[in-house]
Amino acid sequence: MSRLTTATTALVAGALLLSGCGTTETSGTGDNRSNVATGQDGFQDVRELSERLGTDAAPGEFPRVVDNLVANGEVGPTEIPAKPERVIVLDTGELDNVLSLGIEPVGIAHPADAGIAPDYLEVGDAVDLGAYDALDLEQIKNLEPDLILGTTLRIDDDGLKESLQEIAPTVLAPRPGVLWKENFLLNADALGEEEQARELLDAYEERAAEVGDAIVEANGGEVPTVSMLRFMAGRTRLYGNDSFIGVLLQDVGLKRPEAEDIDDLALEISPEEITLAEGDWVLWGTYGEADATEQAAVVDGPLWDRVPAVADDGLVREIPDETWYLGLGVTGAEHVLDDLTEIADSLR
Repeated sequence: MSRLTTATTALVAGALLLSGCGTTETSGTGDNRSNVATGQDGFQDVRELSERLGTDAAPGEFPRVVDNLVANGEVGPTEIPAKPERVIVLDTGELDNVLSLGIEPVGIAHPADAGIAPDYLEVGDAVDLGAYDALDLEQIKNLEPDLILGTTLRIDDDGLKESLQEIAPTVLAPRPGVLWKENFLLNADALGEEEQARELLDAYEERAAEVGDAIVEANGGEVPTVSMLRFMAGRTRLYGNDSFIGVLLQDVGLKRPEAEDIDDLALEISPEEITLAEGDWVLWGTYGEADATEQAAVVDGPLWDRVPAVADDGLVREIPDETWYLGLGVTGAEHVLDDLTEIADSLR
């Protein structure tokens, strides 16, 4: 049962992920252009799953039942007896969500190769629970949570799901990124903050449209195509539509070049394929330490000058990875809109 109202039903159409730091699977493109990164099994079914999640409770009413993923691909009810006050979050998207709603979590899990939270978020006295793939259940139990929020992408073991439910009501969405707006509404359903969440999303969508108009005006009336390039340890990606940033660019109304205009997470490329970044703009970020990636081999390499935006003296800019790729929530999205506004201003 979806909690998307008429005002936000458009979010479903716009929301077509994975943060990129979790495990992925790839499928060959069949045209020798490297691989399309699609994430875990069932990636293409997440939008259908998300429409079945949420609550029928009146805004702010408790106790309530929230339909969520109680096992991989299985929707079931979680009863929440009272408005949660001690919340644990198991990834960056949930962290952004609860903080956006004015709630400080008591415990935070995160990727193994990252700190407790990205710099753009203030987490107060929250306990660092370590990596979400190596959770200490006793530590979680000792925090006495009354709600645990996460995704089945991160908590992919059904036995672990059951163990978390035994500690506290646990509400799991399918995956981060591609469903970031639906996940925000689901988390808000669990917290009894659904009205505030809708207001924040409405404000974001209105601002995204305004930023898009400003970009077109500053760009001489033309809608630019945007290549989203990301360097990571062991892989280099051009991000597609089924990602956090892909959804956001659709909301802003910006176009994608052919290689990235795909209903998948990303296209994984080699340094020799960098000219597939064919956008009028090339915006690139780096996850983790640059020396662990192919950033230097690409940006300082012999083919960089043949990337269309570089060759044509177009807009080529490094962007902060922690918001553009890891933000995964409405506060992160607002930071991206800030950056896009600055870009528009620089074009005037």
